[in-house]
Formats: sequence, structure tokens, C-alpha cells
Amino acid sequence: MPPIALLLLLLVPLAGTALLQLVPSERSGLVRPLAVAGALLQLLLVLLCWRLPPPDLLQPWLPKLGLDLNLGLDGLSQPMVLLTSLITALAILATPVDQPRPRLFFSLLLATNLGAMGAFLARNALLFVLAFELVLIPTTLLVAIWGGQKRAGAAIRFLLYGAVSGLSLLAGVLALGWLNRNGLSFAYADLAKASLSPQATRWVLALLLVGFGLKLPVVPLHGWQPFTYGQAPIPVVMILAGAVSKLGAYGLLRFGVGFLPETWIAWSSWIAAAGAITAVYGALNAIVQDDMRRLMAYSSLGHMGLLVLAVAAATPMSLQGAVAQVIAHGLIVALLFACVGLIERKTGTTTIAELSGLLNPLRGLPFTTGMLLLALMAAAGIPGLAGFPAELLVFEGSWTTFPRATLVCLLASGFTAVYAIRLFNRVGFGRLDNTRADWQATRWPERLPAMALSLLVVAAGIWPQALVGWGEATTAAMALRSGSPSALLASSQVRTGGAPTLAALLPSGASQAG
Repeated sequence: MPPIALLLLLLVPLAGTALLQLVPSERSGLVRPLAVAGALLQLLLVLLCWRLPPPDLLQPWLPKLGLDLNLGLDGLSQPMVLLTSLITALAILATPVDQPRPRLFFSLLLATNLGAMGAFLARNALLFVLAFELVLIPTTLLVAIWGGQKRAGAAIRFLLYGAVSGLSLLAGVLALGWLNRNGLSFAYADLAKASLSPQATRWVLALLLVGFGLKLPVVPLHGWQPFTYGQAPIPVVMILAGAVSKLGAYGLLRFGVGFLPETWIAWSSWIAAAGAITAVYGALNAIVQDDMRRLMAYSSLGHMGLLVLAVAAATPMSLQGAVAQVIAHGLIVALLFACVGLIERKTGTTTIAELSGLLNPLRGLPFTTGMLLLALMAAAGIPGLAGFPAELLVFEGSWTTFPRATLVCLLASGFTAVYAIRLFNRVGFGRLDNTRADWQATRWPERLPAMALSLLVVAAGIWPQALVGWGEATTAAMALRSGSPSALLASSQVRTGGAPTLAALLPSGASQAG
């Protein structure tokens, strides 16, 4: 593919946003199909770029400021780009046909996609910051206009946390470029060889940790997340949790591990502790929630703790696990919220106490509830589903470096099964409320996004290479520690000439069985 293909990945959502504004009000029925077409066209382009990787695109823009239009794909950004385009398309498909003010709604969804894709494709730190900040504007409007009863408060909180995240990131990136003893440059290739004083490096990493920790989020920087996920429209939550939050994970990998390795190693024990606290805090809070939306929000928060642990360990296997966790979590959390959205649309509530008997084959929502069960099992790390190989790599890759933090995260993973079983027992079984159980069954077009995500979650569990094969060479080159000294892993490295593979960790036949 020519380099212009990278630019087309950004021009498609931009053109789609402009095209939607030209649709007459009396032809509003065309808006959703056009938005779907634009998202699917971008997804097709991403798949072509995956099969035929294009070279980097470099076009001078504001050279005196160090800002260039520098786009590229590598083993770290490829899975993020594919995940973002996929979740965007499915979120648009998950939007009701009778969505109010569809032109503005779908335009803002595509604008969110434009910002996230621009950040993942950027090969210049200033360009990354611009795209990172762009995401905040449309997502805030989406929450403020189409959110729940407390949407104003949720939007304000989301905006304030996002603004602090963006300012902290901007300050860290500017300091990284300006204080570089090798000269002013924001190109990733130059920042990877940057030379800063030890004191400056510590300040830069602190700013970056705050910026990306707010976006991810991690405890105690998570105050916006449960409230926002509880109020935002379901398609918006799917994009926020499945794609936008991955900007934080990507930033920690690219900037923290990639550009500031020595300071990252020095601070890694504290970062791992933050990950362990986040995992336990999220899981315990999920257990006591009485609303499905907030339960899923805290579940997502807990899984982000596992990701932070993996990045902190920075071994070849843990970094593979971090990338796998990004993909697996993106698919699983999008599926969870897609199912919750279907249930909310048919029953009018997400309050757990008001829901029971959804598995009833006659008057319940058995198909949707079955997909919810699949998503909960995947979140709990059941073998054969996407969550299992990702968590296996995270735990195995982090164990020798941070055994205590890994044990805490294993405990949190056990709590995941507790709230998954508790939720499903309460909403799936029991008697239907005869005064309320007159729900209409979900139709096949409504089920399509959740069905697609269900198939992907199962496929990734049966074929784990779909999760770990993306960035194996890239993460192996980024690793800051050697990892486990066991003979099994060492022999795996000898055979593969790089990072140990998932197949080396599983019993015979388990790598195919998931």
C-alpha cells in the first residue's frame, strides 16, 4: 500500500462527518447507513494496511515547532488502529434506528474516531497530543446532549478530568522535546534516543503518568469513569471503553517504556502497585453495585489494573500480555455494554433488582442474556475465550518481576468470577415480574453488533495467536527486563529467536483449545 493509505484512514471519518451535514432533514433515514458505510470503509482500509503495510508518511507541517504530519504503523499501533475502527463500526450499528438528532450524533462519533485514529497513527509526539485532545471535544458533547438524567454532571466531570489529562500530557511532551540535549525534535525516532537530565526525566514521566493514568484510568485518577459510563449512551460507552481508553495504555507503552526506560524501571514497582490496587478496587466495587452499567464500569477499571501491571513489569512476555489485554478487553467490554444496551432498550432499566428471569424462553430475553453470559465468562478469564490467553501472559510475564503485585491481581481476577456469577444469577434466573415483563424480543439487526463481538471473543480464545501475534517483535524490542529465567521460557526464546510464545506456556493441545 502507498503511504497515502495512512492519510486515507483519517480522511474517511473526516469526509464522513462533512457528508452527514449535507443530508437534508427530511432524508434523515440516510444518515445511519452513510455513517455505517464510512466506518466499514475505514475498517476495510485498515485490513488492507494490515495485509500490505504501507511505509511511513512524512510531510513537513510546522517544522520550526517540530510538528510534522508523520504517520506510520508498527506492531504496537496496528492492533490499536484495527480495534478502534472495528469498535466504531459496531458502535454505529448498535445505535438505534430512531436515534434523535442523528446527523450530529453520528458526526461526533466519527470525529471521536478521527481523533483516536490520529493518535495511534502519529509518529510525532506533538501530532499525538493534538489528536489526543481532539477526542475530548466530541465525546463530551455526546455525553452532554444524549446522556442520562445526570448527563450535565457527567459531561462536566468528564471534561475536567480530560482537560487535566491533556494539559499534563502536553506539558510532558513539550518538556521531553525542549529539554532533549540532542536538540529539539518531537519525532518518535528522535525521542527514543533523547537525552535528559535525571531530574528532568523524573518530572516528564510524572506528567505522562498523570496524563495517561487519567485516560486509562487507574486509581485514584478514575473519578470520571463510573459516572460517565453510567450516563453516556451505550454506543458512546462502547467507543470510550473499547477504544478511547486504549490511548492511555498505548501512551504508557510508547512514551513511558519506549522513551524513558531507565526512569520507568526505577518507578516500576510503584506503577505495579497502582495496577494491583486498581485491579482489586475495581473488582470489589463491581461486586457491590446495584446497576449493570456501573458494574461494567468498575469491571473495566479492574481489568485496566492488570494491564498496568503488565506494562510495569516490561518483560517480553508481559508486554505481549499488555497488547493482548488491550485487544481482549476492548472486545469484551464492548460486548458487555452492547448486551446491557439491548437489555436497557427492551426493559427500560439497568437496575439489577428490577431485572430477573431474563433467560425465560417465552417472555424474557434469552438470546441477549446468553451473549451477556458469554461476555461475563470472558471477563472472568474462562479458558476458550479472549480473556484467558491475555491474562495468562500478563500473570506469567509479571510473576518473576513483581510476585506480590501479581498475586494481588490474581486475587482480583477471582473476584471477577464472583460479581459475574452474582450478576447473572440475579438477572438471568428467578421469576419474571408479571407487571413489567411485556418486553419485545430483540430483532436480528439489533443483535448484530453483539453477535459479531461474541464471535470475535470466542475466536480469540480458540486461536490466541490473534491476540499475541500482532506486536511480538515490537514488544520484544521494547522489553526492559529479560523476564522469567525458567528453562521452559528460555527454550522458547531460543526456538523463536525472540519473546516466548503463548504455545510454550500451555499444555499440549491447549494453545488450540484456548
